[in-house]
Amino acid sequence: MFRGYLQPRSAHESLIHTRDQLRLLARLARARSESPEHVYVHPGALSGLFERTAAYVDDALATVVVDPKAA
Repeated sequence: MFRGYLQPRSAHESLIHTRDQLRLLARLARARSESPEHVYVHPGALSGLFERTAAYVDDALATVVVDPKAA
């Protein structure tokens, strides 16, 4: 008997994209703290990364089906 959450492939892919975006943001932050004179991220580009990441999470959450027995 299944107990838990079902997630379509599209939601899984959205979560993979989210993970990748967050890793990119972490690398940018790490690079800035290690060598601030060499890294500059335009605010518009940074905003775009956050917007895409939020959209990936929205996509994933919108497709998850919860097994009522698991709740």
